[in-house]
Amino acid sequence: MNGSVGIRTRRLGGLVLLLLTAAPAAAGALPFEGRWSGGPATCRSPFRITPRTYTAPGAKPAPIRKVERSHGLWRVELEDGYGVTLMDVKSRSMTWHSPASGDSFPLVRCP
Repeated sequence: MNGSVGIRTRRLGGLVLLLLTAAPAAAGALPFEGRWSGGPATCRSPFRITPRTYTAPGAKPAPIRKVERSHGLWRVELEDGYGVTLMDVKSRSMTWHSPASGDSFPLVRCP
């Protein structure tokens, strides 16, 4: 393989990875930011997602390590390694899934 082709391929791979990974500090860039009810959550005790933190109902905010987007799915990974997958994200609804527990819940945005 030509050396310059290998370098271009690595750069392209890095660019693709960069495009698929949104830094938690990217304010306003995440379509699922906000307060969500469904499953164990209500609008009084919702799932809350900001660019930097994820809060499960009744829990303390946990720092987000990274957010990845792939094939219409979003994976939110926390600093402790726990992650959730958000699917079919729309302005007023989405599906929340925990690969660790296997639980899935349809969520709706709180007013």
